[in-house]
Amino acid sequence: MKKSLIILLSLVLSVSMFVFAACSDTPVDNDPQTGTETQPPHTAGEPDSDTLVVYFSWSSSQNTEHMAEYIAEATGGYLVEIVPEEPYVGSYNDVAYGRAQEEAEQNARPAVSQATYDLIDLQKYDTVLVGYPIWWHTAPMVIGTFLEHYDWTGKDIYPFSQSASMDEGQFAESEQFVRDCAENATVHNGLFVRPSATQAIDAYLAENGLVDGASDTPEEPPVEESTDVLVVYFSATGNTERVAGYIAETTGGDLFELVPVDPYTSDDLRWTDDDSRVVQEYEQKQAGTLATVELTDVTVDGWENYDIVFLGFPIWWYEAAWPVYDFVESNDFTGKTIYTFCTSSSSNLGDSTQVLAEMAGGSGTWLDGQRFSSGAIEATVTDWLNDLGVIE
Repeated sequence: MKKSLIILLSLVLSVSMFVFAACSDTPVDNDPQTGTETQPPHTAGEPDSDTLVVYFSWSSSQNTEHMAEYIAEATGGYLVEIVPEEPYVGSYNDVAYGRAQEEAEQNARPAVSQATYDLIDLQKYDTVLVGYPIWWHTAPMVIGTFLEHYDWTGKDIYPFSQSASMDEGQFAESEQFVRDCAENATVHNGLFVRPSATQAIDAYLAENGLVDGASDTPEEPPVEESTDVLVVYFSATGNTERVAGYIAETTGGDLFELVPVDPYTSDDLRWTDDDSRVVQEYEQKQAGTLATVELTDVTVDGWENYDIVFLGFPIWWYEAAWPVYDFVESNDFTGKTIYTFCTSSSSNLGDSTQVLAEMAGGSGTWLDGQRFSSGAIEATVTDWLNDLGVIE
């Protein structure tokens, strides 16, 4: 019998764009909501369904609500909106830098409307998927109120969130918040995706057996048994490394990590600190005085046997992170097709591919690849590889 399900789905609202994979922690909505009366919760589906979809949404565009409706339809679930007793009203600045920030700093528990609780008989449901927008590094405090209202003994919780700019690290913090608030529950690794990533959502639901007909053991994606693919990457915080691993696993390619002789520490990567290593290097780069960041190894065994090279890196100040320069300048790419890819919270590839191609002296065929979010999942990477035609 299929486990019953509560899905609390959310859409992390996009925030101001910063260079060097930075992002805000505040809720974002460009249109104010008006009115002060508590509205009845939005519902859909049948209460007797063995799936419950619960969500909190703050936005005139109702992006979170739309995603929740998508999930409810896919799972055949009963949809219930979490409505605060005191609505969040006003402009973006009013909410983000006013009430939402104050609640987060105070770890407050704003009241949930009784009408929300009246719609939910938690005893019917064993599996709970909890989702929310990311506000100030974590879930909105109203989510904590909702979770602490119930006894979660014996329940399985799966957090959900979406964002165009937040990263997986912030989502992980929100998952811990869910664990802290839902005592005695088993909180599983959730799903963090970019907006409108329906294929990734479908894949997650299927892989976790949350939709009818889903197998408990999903089929592995087809792997192209190939030795002519090389995946080269530099990763400062692990995000690019994860994507590189997905590419290598899916294509059957080999991995080659670019490691600086002098590795970057977390303090080195503080882009907001004028005295940090990356800021100093960036200023040197702008002045044309940046010395090459030497790598421990730039020689790939059997380099001549690789026809396709994936080259991955984080984006630093709208450009490919400069530790990859040593590798590019040290190798002859003649006869190879190079696909670049990057990870960032908001910045795209820009002209990184063209710059790297020029560094390679024009050798090789350099093609613009793909920007992946910091929290990109395997299904998203596989979709891109399918589009490229490098896997069948």
